[in-house]
Amino acid sequence: MRHKRYITLEPDEVLTLEEGRKKASHYQFRNRCHALLLSHQQYDMVRISEIFGVTHGTISNWFTGWEKAGLVGLQNHSGQGRKTILTPSDLPKIKEKIQINPQQMKLVREDLKIALAKDFSEKTLKRFLKKLVTSPGSVVENH
Repeated sequence: MRHKRYITLEPDEVLTLEEGRKKASHYQFRNRCHALLLSHQQYDMVRISEIFGVTHGTISNWFTGWEKAGLVGLQNHSGQGRKTILTPSDLPKIKEKIQINPQQMKLVREDLKIALAKDFSEKTLKRFLKKLVTSPGSVVENH
């Protein structure tokens, strides 16, 4: 049987977590704040994991994050999620290849795959280019 682990909070910490639960922009952060508040109310980790639909280990990680870093330990950190395939440093080569074949994305993609040594779809290239366009006919130059 697992050891029961609860988070005990000071009154000011409860207020801070309640604010985070109500007003934070990211749902993950709101859930983590709520989980800590539930633990403070003596909900065990198994019950909290059922409420949020995550594993016991995930709840344990949330608790550890709070204990080590406080509120910062509950936030999402950079580096999470999928990394982009095409980066702003690829832009000069992309512009060069598009100028050669502006109406043929398939050819541009094939040339870029070789030039950049990256494998990506035509759709990925189109999404990357779409992010650069701020209004019809203008391209962001500072990328």
